[in-house]
Amino acid sequence: MKLELRTALALKYNDFIGATFEELVLPEGMTEIPGSLCEDCRQLRKVVLPSTIKRIDVGAFNGCRKLEEINLPDGLEEIADNVFQGCHALRDIILPPGLKRLSPELFDNSGLKSIELPNGLESIGYWAFYACNSLKSLEIPSSVREIGFGIVSAHDNFKGIVCHAEGFHVENDALIDDKNKELLCCWTKQEHYVVAECVDKIASFSNNCFVKTITVKQPVELTTEDAFAFDMVLNEIDFQGGVTGITKDTFYLCNYPSKIKINNK
Repeated sequence: MKLELRTALALKYNDFIGATFEELVLPEGMTEIPGSLCEDCRQLRKVVLPSTIKRIDVGAFNGCRKLEEINLPDGLEEIADNVFQGCHALRDIILPPGLKRLSPELFDNSGLKSIELPNGLESIGYWAFYACNSLKSLEIPSSVREIGFGIVSAHDNFKGIVCHAEGFHVENDALIDDKNKELLCCWTKQEHYVVAECVDKIASFSNNCFVKTITVKQPVELTTEDAFAFDMVLNEIDFQGGVTGITKDTFYLCNYPSKIKINNK
């Protein structure tokens, strides 16, 4: 079923949530897609946006598992948080050239295989491409000045990040914020991993199904509550210089968190 709107109606938050149409065509003149407009529309496969759209609000297409095709007009200025979260069938997408910011969780748990980040992009929010288990690589342009934690996670298909942004570098399969000396994310497939000695803080080492042991020679601070969550085979961390910031969620949903041995000297 196709839903084609002929006039720029005053659509509201949640208007089509859970609807069963397969294609949505929105009319010229619309400037904003309301939040959660098509959330959990599990039959939706295609969306046609008008050239006049400037903003897509929070979670507009969150959970649209079969969404394969959507055009993002060149004039689009803002895409809010988790708009394409859980869009498992979304393989490719072309971002508008003027986009300055990728919001948090934008493509979290989506089916993206590839994406080109536009020159001029300035910010990448946390978990932007987290659990995108078909994504092959990510190249961060030199225009980027701010990068959140956990923007990618480890999986079989991922080859790594190429980072041209000043103030960040890649070392030993990890993206590191140079100013804060913080490990932002790690995609390693090594079974026995040694954290780079330039790191003073660890934000996210989560969702890794390869690493069994981690060694940290220097003192470190964990800066998020779930820094090692979903690390399914991790069984030992050797914090040789000590660690602060461990919480009840540090090892959230690890298979055997009670068996993880922490050497905190």
